[in-house]
Amino acid sequence: METGHLDPWRTGQPVDAQRARELGQLIESRGVAPEEIAARATYLDLLQVRPGDRVLDVGSGTGVVTRDLARRVSPGGSVVGLDPRPELRAIAAELAPDVDFRVGDALNLPFDEASFDVVTCITVLEHMPEAERAIPELVRVTRDGGRIGILCGDQESFVVNHPDRALTRRIMHTFVELRFAHPWIGRQVPALLEQAGLEHVQVRGFPTLDRDPTRFPAQAARLRADIALQAGAIDAAERARWLEALDAHPASFLAGATYLFSWGIRRLTRGHHVAQ
Repeated sequence: METGHLDPWRTGQPVDAQRARELGQLIESRGVAPEEIAARATYLDLLQVRPGDRVLDVGSGTGVVTRDLARRVSPGGSVVGLDPRPELRAIAAELAPDVDFRVGDALNLPFDEASFDVVTCITVLEHMPEAERAIPELVRVTRDGGRIGILCGDQESFVVNHPDRALTRRIMHTFVELRFAHPWIGRQVPALLEQAGLEHVQVRGFPTLDRDPTRFPAQAARLRADIALQAGAIDAAERARWLEALDAHPASFLAGATYLFSWGIRRLTRGHHVAQ
């Protein structure tokens, strides 16, 4: 199987309304995890999102990040959430009817040049086979001196406490290769932003480790076993054995991943200075 073959978010991968609801629930369950909330607050602080800003959230999904952005730019600001899937756009509009959600493609953003003060792209590029092509588009629609922030999961960083290291490694490797169209893009983003004309580019890691076996990281761990079974990397007995051991000692549960947040400022064309 090719890289990203089982990626449900992959560019151009069709979904029906029922599948969109399932994916939407996954997004929302991740969005309310305490570690996710804390990471989101910090990286939006790093972008200095403030009242009055015009913001574009590319790949907005059900609007988890977009809703936070809308609260931060009020009063006087505006936010547009853009996603290629009409089904997810509809869910986002249900959850936040006062936010402007639209359908659009990150590779061909339907906005004029320099339309926004801030552009965000959160856990999107790892699902795009041609993710590098999106970055010049993000820069194009950002004004001179505006800020761009990109968050990607570093997919091989996922950790889970499990007694069977060999089987765990097989499950994790399979998941990374088949569930993500571009699993290492987050490591490449800082250099790509600089090549596209950003200055003061920085990167920061956000680990989202959790010891609660009822929250999203446990769901993420179980999903990895399901995908490995679907891909034929493990059999049903191995999956059952792995999950049984995962659930055997709830007090010992530990799982989570690291996100890489890269951000910078669009270079001024008239030589003006922008404070970092």
